[in-house]
Amino acid sequence: MIVLNVTEAPGWSGGTNQMLLTSRELTRRGHKMILACPEGSVLAERATKHSLPVRSLNIREDYDLPAAWKLARMAREEGASIVHAHHPRAHAVALIARLLGSRSKLLVTRRVIFPIRTNPFSALKYRAPLIDRFIAVCHAAADELAKAGVPRSRISVIPSAVEISRWEEARKARASLPPQGPFRIGLIGHYAVFKGHEVLLEAAKEILAAFPDARFVLAGRGTEELRGKAESLGIAAQVDILGPRDDVPDIVSKLHIFAMPSLQEGIATALMEAQVAGVPCVASRVGGIPDVLVDGETGLLVEPRNPKALADAILRLLRNPSEAQALAKRGCERVKSLFALPAVADRLEALYKEVG
Repeated sequence: MIVLNVTEAPGWSGGTNQMLLTSRELTRRGHKMILACPEGSVLAERATKHSLPVRSLNIREDYDLPAAWKLARMAREEGASIVHAHHPRAHAVALIARLLGSRSKLLVTRRVIFPIRTNPFSALKYRAPLIDRFIAVCHAAADELAKAGVPRSRISVIPSAVEISRWEEARKARASLPPQGPFRIGLIGHYAVFKGHEVLLEAAKEILAAFPDARFVLAGRGTEELRGKAESLGIAAQVDILGPRDDVPDIVSKLHIFAMPSLQEGIATALMEAQVAGVPCVASRVGGIPDVLVDGETGLLVEPRNPKALADAILRLLRNPSEAQALAKRGCERVKSLFALPAVADRLEALYKEVG
């Protein structure tokens, strides 16, 4: 099977990481996975290092006609049975390519849970019968597609994948973590208001009242912007703001609790990774998070925008280490069963075969 994967993303993101991971796995299984992406993009660079075929495609806007012509020609010349669009502009351009005569079946992945607009262009983009299947990374994303008029029969839920081996060492390293503290509570991910960093910092004051030597760890692009918030709350001395880091598994291995108090969220791969690393997790009940974390079974879920509820849940686990570790153990087992790269690739491969 030949699959032409398409993105407009020049930088690195969860979506481009998934393109690389699944393409590597399906190539190993004997399929030809081609990556069409901007020239000089991070994905192009990393895919080339893994000997994956890369084709240059620069998509400037949603309805980029020259890019659509090029994509239609590329699909024909490569003999692609499937074109798989992974991001919004790629979605629009791949649809135009079909209108221009591309005979490849078209799949579109939706990774976000933002409401879909209802204007005529959006209606065309989502309701067009030329799109053979939508892939939603979580049930919340599938619900948004259905609200936009996509028939449920054309929506498949296939989550993002986790490369388990990268986090196994972190789990082993946690065996030497002092169970009685000083406790480290972390949130790993780029800074954006909807990620809930401020909620965690507001919850920190109550947690520090119970455990004054606790530390809060924030790592990811843009987290430096949170220094002012920590200072205004009077907790700057207890907050480690690390910015972007390449040693995330090592950072996670030193956490007693992983917090994800997002206001909205897709599939939450960072939450999957923390569970594989064996870290007890507390997160908000939004978007795709309940797909990843089962309340009371593999972690604790709280309502979003509620620092008090977040603090109470974190304190519960800090005060009950046996419960915390039982949740973490079940979480690790569940993620490895449902979200490991081979398991996700199985589902994607089956869909490709069904559609193609």
